[in-house]
Amino acid sequence: MPLLSVIVPIYNVEKYLKQCIESVIKQQLDSYELILVDDGSTDSSKSICDNYSENNANIKVFHKKNEGASSARNYGLKKASGKYVLFLDSDDWWNPQIDLNMMLEYAIQHPNIEMCLFTSYDYIEGKGYFQRNEHKNLKEFDTSSTKSFYRSLLNNGNLEVAAYTKILKRDFLINNNLFFNTNLICEDNEWMIRLLRCLRYVEVLDYPLYIYRAGRDGSVTGNIKKKNILDMLEIVQDSINFYDKNTNDVKAEELCFASYLWFCALGLANRLNRTELQEVKPMFKQTSPVCSYSNSNKTKLSNFVYKIFGFNLTVRILGAYLKRKKNDTAKTKVADEIGQIA
Repeated sequence: MPLLSVIVPIYNVEKYLKQCIESVIKQQLDSYELILVDDGSTDSSKSICDNYSENNANIKVFHKKNEGASSARNYGLKKASGKYVLFLDSDDWWNPQIDLNMMLEYAIQHPNIEMCLFTSYDYIEGKGYFQRNEHKNLKEFDTSSTKSFYRSLLNNGNLEVAAYTKILKRDFLINNNLFFNTNLICEDNEWMIRLLRCLRYVEVLDYPLYIYRAGRDGSVTGNIKKKNILDMLEIVQDSINFYDKNTNDVKAEELCFASYLWFCALGLANRLNRTELQEVKPMFKQTSPVCSYSNSNKTKLSNFVYKIFGFNLTVRILGAYLKRKKNDTAKTKVADEIGQIA
């Protein structure tokens, strides 16, 4: 049994796939399997996968019909046999300056840990620079309990929901049925919420292993549509429904994050046309009671703005804030921070 299973969902990424695969191989991991799940690609991604598999016994390839990234991740997780699991998106890659073997050794030495959260860089496609995202305070997180960890995440500004910034115990995922919801676009948000309900032992490793390719043409995250908004509000509604029937130690924290998602959706709704905005407005109203759980700095301020200015104007205000935040993020030159990345 390998120590680590790396799961890569793949769909029509021939331009980036070799860089992704090579970044795993160059880590020279002691014990691993690289699971490439071709989700019905129609470009040369399929043959690229097969060629790598023929020349490397650690690489396993599975071809399936196109059902989306969540389905491909779930398929890979079911095929995985490693003690630990890492997800890697096929248009991204790993930082060669970070030693993953060292990170895995830490996990081995602390066998109770179910998840190790690590950090990442964003690579701005088409502009050629890297930027550190909102990870700078992670090393100060209190990981003595899931509740304190959850609160630290919220106070840092977001929940670090991306599946690819985590070393996870495979048995922890399987035993808690932590597969991805194939009906959602923003599936990582919903997945992370369910994960935190189950999590008991966590650690933070402040190493920027992951390189996320931001802003590429054709990426899901670059094109906000009405379904993105409705999916986010569905996640909010699911949290409300869950706590109508259940309770646990992280109830206040989860509902605070649900309010954060609500306000994120409100700001992103500024990208919809007038007709679409009116169509999603009833769902905002239905889920608005979650705003009473706005306890982090960001959600408190957003709720204050919403109470004063109402729905339509707050959509514009938060939309402008999100746009400015994206444009004003500090740039980091390759040579200063990471060195040559290939």
